[in-house]
Amino acid sequence: MKDSRIRLGIDIGGTFTDLTVYEEESGSIVSLKTPTVSNDPVQGIANGLQLLRERGMTPDQIHYFVHGTTIGLNTLLQRKGAKTALFVTEGFRDILHLQRLRLPVPYDFRSRLPEPLIPRSLTYPISERMRQDGTVSRPLDLDTLDAAIDAAVAAKVEGVVICFLHSYKNAEHELRAAARVKERTGGRMEVTTSSRLWPQMREYERAVMATVNLYILPTCKNYFQTLTDRLTYEGVSAKPFITQSNGGLMDISTAAEAPVRTLFSGPAGGIIGALRAAEAAAISNVITLDMGGTSADISIIENLQPSFVQSNQLSGFPIILPAVSIFSVGAGGGSFAWIDKGGLLKVGPESVGSTPGPACYGQGDKAAMTDAFLLCGYINPDRFAAGSVKLYPHLSEKAMHPIASYLETDVRSAADKMIQVAVANMYSELSGIIEQHGLDPREFSLMGFGGAGPMVANFLAEEIGTTSVLIPPSPGTLCALGSLMADFAYDAVQARYEQLDHIPLPALRKEFHMLAKQAEKWLDEQEINGLQGQTTLYFLDIRYLGQAFELELSITEQQLRRKDHRSIIKAFHELHQRQYGHHDERVALEVIQLRVRILGHTIKPGICRIEKAVSPAEIKGTRSIMCNGRSFKASIYWRSELLEGHEIAGPAIVEQDDTTVLVLDGWNGSVDEYGNLILRRKESE
Repeated sequence: MKDSRIRLGIDIGGTFTDLTVYEEESGSIVSLKTPTVSNDPVQGIANGLQLLRERGMTPDQIHYFVHGTTIGLNTLLQRKGAKTALFVTEGFRDILHLQRLRLPVPYDFRSRLPEPLIPRSLTYPISERMRQDGTVSRPLDLDTLDAAIDAAVAAKVEGVVICFLHSYKNAEHELRAAARVKERTGGRMEVTTSSRLWPQMREYERAVMATVNLYILPTCKNYFQTLTDRLTYEGVSAKPFITQSNGGLMDISTAAEAPVRTLFSGPAGGIIGALRAAEAAAISNVITLDMGGTSADISIIENLQPSFVQSNQLSGFPIILPAVSIFSVGAGGGSFAWIDKGGLLKVGPESVGSTPGPACYGQGDKAAMTDAFLLCGYINPDRFAAGSVKLYPHLSEKAMHPIASYLETDVRSAADKMIQVAVANMYSELSGIIEQHGLDPREFSLMGFGGAGPMVANFLAEEIGTTSVLIPPSPGTLCALGSLMADFAYDAVQARYEQLDHIPLPALRKEFHMLAKQAEKWLDEQEINGLQGQTTLYFLDIRYLGQAFELELSITEQQLRRKDHRSIIKAFHELHQRQYGHHDERVALEVIQLRVRILGHTIKPGICRIEKAVSPAEIKGTRSIMCNGRSFKASIYWRSELLEGHEIAGPAIVEQDDTTVLVLDGWNGSVDEYGNLILRRKESE
């Protein structure tokens, strides 16, 4: 590998920092893990670069660097963001406090709306008003604006969010106010305008998203600058790129200005990696389970297409940005056991993280899921994380003892019950997702990845009724690989709010073309070397007149060049029928907004075939394991020695450097030509 060019993808999780290296000349892929340094994530990356050096790869060989991050997400969840002021249209000072006046949990009258990120005392009404059509009702009053700026400066805020009524139609007042803030503060104050971030109707959602963006901005900006400086110090000259929530990429300077787009950065990379593995295995319908150190993330891939949403809920706040649809459960390798007030065993959602970590790491004293896996025999303590992390089983026993005593059982049975509780939590979340999407789990394969996903995937598959489980070749570092598979992506948006049949098709086509130019300009500004072409996609966010929410309808250039709207109308009725089981051809359609998405296609690591087996898979030994209250003698296999055509019978353990795969009794495993391990129920074969 010496002197060859390499592409590096990095994903920082709560417990481990994962690295995937793609060497362009040979096509080889190397995956590595190193413990995350929780108080200094960049140091974890530096430690990973040292691992590369030990394998003969030097930083100056890295010419492409992409990174998935949870810095913004953690800042928001922990509420450790910037002190921020909010400028709103006069009369709307309580916008963040009124929210949507809905109970977070409709059947729980004790549930409460989230505490706003900006208090009322730092919310300043500004005399101005735009009408719904974008015309000026009341001019921007500079006296009230200047007074608000002075008050915000006196309050020692770090930034100002500006969200005026109907700015999605006309952003003039927001832009003038932002310029005034910069002018009066000498450019020292950070400013976010809602219209620039996402020009969309629903002022509360716009205000929240702009607030979240500025709330996490100083922390993210500092992290990105630290990352850039450290990479330069380490000898990496490649420009860093960051994974977005929508599974696309953007450069680090763009991410620093709009960090809200990175909230689901890490998990989104995993979905892109999962899509690649599913395609290689010729399995089109997949339920993904990405279980790391802190949480388990679930998503749906249907017909080799990931699920996207236009709005997510995070800590009770709506985030109205296109993102890969991901559902999280607080169950990871670091999730620890506890007894609730009712005397029930619980697991998570709190995690011990990488520091102090599970008890078996040698520093913590809480029994975490990793301790349970170790005590039940799933993990080989000498091969955990390729032997880079030493595990101490006796410390797991010591930490598990209080739980076992309370449950009046031995530590191994207590560990088994912990795993059962965690699987039940995942099943509860996943069954709701399946029902919500109207899916038949028998038509899907469950894909387990992340450091712990392959250990629980078979359990969950039994619970929900899927007939197969797919484990990709390097499941523990799939998020890092996924970031190397991602394309650059950007959405250009324009609000419309008009009946479809009132918009002439030539005018609609012209507006789409203008948005396409805006998207192309963004792609050019990313300054990417070696793009493999680009794709431009058109969408209408559209609904029946009178509906409260819209659907995303894909539009083609051919539809825009036809004589009338019939093709678009027909496509919407069909989409509504698929989504909700009914449609109404008598009702007019209303266009909410036009959206153009541009994709800049990157160089992708190839999918390598593996050698064919000429003899049965070698059993490396046996180990006693406990599953669902029963003890078994499991055969041990090494993933690195499994070849195309190898068959294994459960109960079995497959050990590899980045994770461990558990095959339950009653299941068989087979290896395909691309190294995927596919588990199937014996009765379904």
